[in-house]
Amino acid sequence: MARRGGNAFRPSRAPATARVLNNLPGRYPVENWHACYWTVSEDGSLKEYAVVLQLPEGYAAACEPVRVGESGCVLRVRRWGVACRISLLEAIGFDPVAIAGAGAPDEEIAGICFAATQFDLPGGFVIADPDYPFLLFDPSGTLKGSSVHGISLLGALAYFVSEGRVAADFQRLRRDAPSLYRQALNDLL
Repeated sequence: MARRGGNAFRPSRAPATARVLNNLPGRYPVENWHACYWTVSEDGSLKEYAVVLQLPEGYAAACEPVRVGESGCVLRVRRWGVACRISLLEAIGFDPVAIAGAGAPDEEIAGICFAATQFDLPGGFVIADPDYPFLLFDPSGTLKGSSVHGISLLGALAYFVSEGRVAADFQRLRRDAPSLYRQALNDLL
């Protein structure tokens, strides 16, 4: 399959059976957040997933509650998973230098920040659109992040049918020409 769309369309590296995700286990205190999302397999079938993301302790206090469709602490949803806002790490006093050790190169420190907030998710091609929103709940069950602007169901199907040559989210088509979006979706299903 030809690879297009850069990082947004790369496959997830998460094991299919993963249910608790932490890229740096045991290196700092964490909170258990609950991610609920939909994936698409290469045969076009949809599956709902729920996993625990272990974000740094204090992250929940730095995020305000949101409604579905408001991003909150979710920066972006990609085929491979979710990126939460790195900027909140400073607000909670997260210290990557203490984790990396004094004198660690900048690349290692940045890598710790990315690893603490970005997660590959199990289940195939992760989508996020108004019909299949990505939802992120803090440890108390409060919705603190969501996305309806990731790659749509049509985007995932078009990617698979075209063997990777079509790498688009199709959100503009969905918004500006909903009947054409539905027709294309029905044709690919």
